[in-house]
Amino acid sequence: MGLPNHVQEKRNDLVEQVIADIKAGKPFFWDCEHYGKPSHNIAKDSPYRGLNRMRLIIASREKGFTDSRWGTYRQAKEKGWQVKKGEKGTHIEWWTFSQTVKEQDQQTGEEIQRDQKLDRPMVKNYVVFNAQQMEGVPEEHPITIDESQRNEYMENMLKNSEAKIFFDESYRNYYSPDKDEIHVLPREKFKNLDAFYATCAHEIAHSTGHKSRLDRDLMGGANKEEYAKEELRAELTSMFIAQDWGINLDESHYQSHEAYLQSWAKVLENDPNELYRAAAKAQEMADYIEKNMLLKGLELPKAAEQTQEAAQEQAAAPVLAVAEEKAKLKVAEKKTSKTATKRRTSKRKVGVKTPEKGKSASMER
Repeated sequence: MGLPNHVQEKRNDLVEQVIADIKAGKPFFWDCEHYGKPSHNIAKDSPYRGLNRMRLIIASREKGFTDSRWGTYRQAKEKGWQVKKGEKGTHIEWWTFSQTVKEQDQQTGEEIQRDQKLDRPMVKNYVVFNAQQMEGVPEEHPITIDESQRNEYMENMLKNSEAKIFFDESYRNYYSPDKDEIHVLPREKFKNLDAFYATCAHEIAHSTGHKSRLDRDLMGGANKEEYAKEELRAELTSMFIAQDWGINLDESHYQSHEAYLQSWAKVLENDPNELYRAAAKAQEMADYIEKNMLLKGLELPKAAEQTQEAAQEQAAAPVLAVAEEKAKLKVAEKKTSKTATKRRTSKRKVGVKTPEKGKSASMER
């Protein structure tokens, strides 16, 4: 599906801006635009680590928890919360590698405390409950989503996503290629609807690479460069859709996206033209999403109507720009070559000795 020229020009301007920012090494503050946090303890507000983190992730997925707060029965009671009757907790381990001992300071004679490493670490088992298993618990974060700002086209994209979407995460958003599933945070965990839509568009962009759709290699997790290229394509696709379909993203959002792209700058350092190729591929991905999901069952806005031929030209614009630049370089090289030939001919006319037959022309010097 094609786009008006002024829309495509804005897209190209955005790509140019990202290129300039990446080359300039601009530092940006990464705002993830949602309130999601890793599983953490309600008493210490510290994140669970290692095996405990794994256990709580599994428990959250099995039981559908999207709240990241966990605590023991006692910790909940101390906060004035109450574990619901019949709720079953999740077992975690607490390892202690040192203990506090008291001793007398030999110089001052005062009693002091210090940590002493244990010969053998001690482990205790605890049972913790998720905040959704408790009563009297305040909201984990302020609800800043304005439901009156729902976007018809974005909602239609979510409804018609060819990869099933699960709004079941508490911390991260991702697309699973092997299961062809998208997992994201519930919309109320985002700071605004536009951030929610942009994130979903990013994951849906990844899903277009499934073998039943545009068939890209999405299993190259060990290959950091290929992974970076796919992330770049998905980011640009999300930006394109945001611009085209009324997602109002402010300057801080674009800076956060540029910060994300900054982390993959090595790919572009190795091959600066990769961004142009990514933009062309992102256009193809955005077109697929618009045709098969976003506009499915809806009327196409008149402003977006164009011929297929124009659409293909616009999708290829970044690549053609690179090709045009290379063509100009070749023309310049030919002119330089002709000038050099004329100079050599002129030298021969004034008695400069030419190379003998069978010898390389490079021996003229």
